[in-house]
Amino acid sequence: MGLFWGKRCNSWSESSSLTDAGAEGNKDSTMSDDSKEWATLSPEEFTQLQKYLDYSSKKVQDVLQEFYGEGTLCQYLQGDSIDFEGFKLFLKTYLEAEEISDELCRHLFMSFQTTAGQATPEPASGFVCVNDVSCYFSLLEGGRPEDKLEFTFKLYDKDGNGLLDSSEVDRIITQMMRVAEYLEWDVTELKPILQEMMREIDYDGSGTVSLSEWLRGGATTVPLLVLLGLEATMKDDGQHLWRLKHFNRPVYCNVCETLLVGLRKQGLRCTCDLQVHGS
Repeated sequence: MGLFWGKRCNSWSESSSLTDAGAEGNKDSTMSDDSKEWATLSPEEFTQLQKYLDYSSKKVQDVLQEFYGEGTLCQYLQGDSIDFEGFKLFLKTYLEAEEISDELCRHLFMSFQTTAGQATPEPASGFVCVNDVSCYFSLLEGGRPEDKLEFTFKLYDKDGNGLLDSSEVDRIITQMMRVAEYLEWDVTELKPILQEMMREIDYDGSGTVSLSEWLRGGATTVPLLVLLGLEATMKDDGQHLWRLKHFNRPVYCNVCETLLVGLRKQGLRCTCDLQVHGS
């Protein structure tokens, strides 16, 4: 927790897992092509997963309670990790489904293993971090962006002191990038925004990030707020479906009615062609 935040941020492109984050996470350079294929959800599988989520009334917090204390699934928790059997029970409990495709379970399980380059075509002997799994699914749930930010922060605040170091915040960002990739965002456009947020989020220069700093940083990063509140399909009430967009010519923001200017002219565009500033 004593790492100097500014120093870590200056070498962010070299040391942070965010640099290579995406739907497949960070893979070891020796990982085989077969392992990479196993460690990625197909678009069809992600759509199937979202359908499960649409019909489930459970929240991640509900499932986590079963893995801690006297919970019914506590025997599957080893430290902060669960094996493949525990992961399948996590999914069945969370998605309220008796039968889930074994292939979907395996692909999803191994997508969480790839952060450490552990994925193999057979996950039976592997483990995944229950906090990473919980963070990922919490981002896909409905709810207010600020509630999601607070929940993900507390997931990684293991000692409960209200502070995270850069590596812990990076793990949250990695899951955000994973979700963004599956939702068909261009993560090459999202990544610089999150990197800038990481450089600026430590407002008091303490080397750690407090909950208030984390919430303030998230609340002032518009694309991140859009990601946290994004639904996969257009709602009947006409809710906008935003995507990050680099404009190659000057365009007007439909909210403030000024030009999107600057080298990259980055903003957000809805499927209805409404466009706004990205920050």
